[in-house]
Amino acid sequence: MAAERGPFREFDDSHDAESLRLARRVLRGMALNMRHMVIAPGSRSAPLAYALAEAEQLGAFTLHVRTDERSAAFTALGIALSTGEPAGVVTTSGTAAGNLLPAVMEADMSGVPLVVITADRPERMHGTGSNQTVWQQGMFTGRVRDELHLEQSDIHDSSLRLEPVSRDDMLAAETQVALLLRAATTVNSRSAAGPVHLNIGFADPLVPAELPGNAGTQRWARKGVIPPSERARLYRAAAAGAGKETAQKVPWLAEPVEAETNHEVTAAGDPAVEEPGRVLFVMGDQAPQEAIEFASRLGHPMLAEPTSGARWTDLTPVQGYRLLLQSPPGSRAAELTAAVERVVVAGRPTLTRPVQKLISREDIQVVQYEPRASPWHDARLARRIITGHQELADFAGRPGTAWSRAWEEEGLKAQSIIDTVLREDDDAAGGLSSVRAAQFVAETVRTPLMLGSSSVIRDVDLAAALTRSLPGMTGSSVTSRSIHALRGVSGIDGNLSAASGVALAAGQRVTALVGDLTFLHDANSLLIPSTEQAPHLDIVVINDAGGAIFDQLEHGEVGRRAGQAKTVERLFGTPQTVDIEALADAYQHEYFFTEDLEELGRALSYPDDRVGIRIIELRTDRTRLRDLHAKLLQALTPSR
Repeated sequence: MAAERGPFREFDDSHDAESLRLARRVLRGMALNMRHMVIAPGSRSAPLAYALAEAEQLGAFTLHVRTDERSAAFTALGIALSTGEPAGVVTTSGTAAGNLLPAVMEADMSGVPLVVITADRPERMHGTGSNQTVWQQGMFTGRVRDELHLEQSDIHDSSLRLEPVSRDDMLAAETQVALLLRAATTVNSRSAAGPVHLNIGFADPLVPAELPGNAGTQRWARKGVIPPSERARLYRAAAAGAGKETAQKVPWLAEPVEAETNHEVTAAGDPAVEEPGRVLFVMGDQAPQEAIEFASRLGHPMLAEPTSGARWTDLTPVQGYRLLLQSPPGSRAAELTAAVERVVVAGRPTLTRPVQKLISREDIQVVQYEPRASPWHDARLARRIITGHQELADFAGRPGTAWSRAWEEEGLKAQSIIDTVLREDDDAAGGLSSVRAAQFVAETVRTPLMLGSSSVIRDVDLAAALTRSLPGMTGSSVTSRSIHALRGVSGIDGNLSAASGVALAAGQRVTALVGDLTFLHDANSLLIPSTEQAPHLDIVVINDAGGAIFDQLEHGEVGRRAGQAKTVERLFGTPQTVDIEALADAYQHEYFFTEDLEELGRALSYPDDRVGIRIIELRTDRTRLRDLHAKLLQALTPSR
């Protein structure tokens, strides 16, 4: 008779509190695929805090501490957004856990692998009036890819094990957590990456036992010895050598290969048809790289949003496309727009109504190119989805030279009109508009750029010609010119915190370009505990003393009706008079006030020579904007 299998033990912490022992196993299950963890202080989450401090000493995690749970969650979201790898946030029980919901919603809709870890009271304490106790299991259901509850008391009846009996023991806490983490990163034709939720019911004692004798911290925490990029390369090579049948039998070998789809369009995927119809590509947020390479290589006209990855001038997107789509009847641009027969949408376009109007036209064939599952739609999406290279090639074909050249020429004209009108309007007003300021920052900054939601990203989309390689930039400085934004649900909450996360993950200075309300909404992100390394972050605040975007919508028209101006300004403009310099001083961050492009350029120059957070304020007048946009459209009107 075979002997019963004993526990598989790599270290012995049996002297310690059971809550600490469980916390260590949870972190071991995460450490091979996750590096960054953001934690907010709390008593019920103390076992995880102490275990994370040990893990950081052992080199398994980089730990970041924030006082505000919402800010902590968006910081972790920014880290995951920047790296493409899971990042975690840890909170205590109660409303602390509830503060994570906005970041979970954004991670869900943008496909970001955010790992949400909430400490909880034991189940026996629920329903008894115990302090700071709410039902947290399933609190993010419908927003997360998977969720797991670990109850410490289950250790006693062996339904949860601290010591696995094998390396794949499904009752072991370490194994269950590792599988949960896998759900956050699985990307294939059926599933998109996204957030996951781990809830842990910890019982007292919540602090570590005193170490016996002079014993130091055991080396319990594991860390990956192969960098993620190299690990992905090895997966691909192993799958290629093993063949399809073997790869299907070994899940860890098969799935990463599916997630790491070859982005090159080979000759076999080239179009067999030349110009099956006059085709446009609309590149929305996170457009698949395959679509960008296909359209750029063949010369298809591309209407590209700033976060699509296709906006760089070396990829020849159509400049000033938003203005072109609004061109008045009789103009060459209006004729081109009317002549469109087919549209390929890649990624998620969210910034402009003219684009939505274009892709909603009933006389145009519109498809969504989606080689991997996307998290932002379901079967109700009206347009047909195509997934393969050959489908894309057959639908789009090769563009006619005249068609591509016409869009390029009209785009350059539109960009010239934009530049001229912005300059002349500023000269007449005696100050910068928010549109020209956003254009300048986006076109000249040499760091990764986080664009705030609301007006700022739309101003960049309207006016900026983005060049990947600026004068004097070489090597890694060129590749660092990336553009990020929170376009999952497009809220203004957490934008600065997410920018901080991007900076922490990148290990370099990042620039955040935001409006004043976006800045003030996330002011808690400026609170960095004195024990923590502040992110290297330039925050450019375009301060127009309220919300500018609503004046560009139908509410602006309502505000011009008799007796409605004050009502619209109060309800939508939400004017504010905060002293941003005093706020920066209160948080002990460097502050600069700029009045023109020359001063703004000096403030943003030499990014490698600065450390910590700097706040750069530029004040503008939002009452000019509606007339400014009208001038842009008027400049497109053909002369009689």
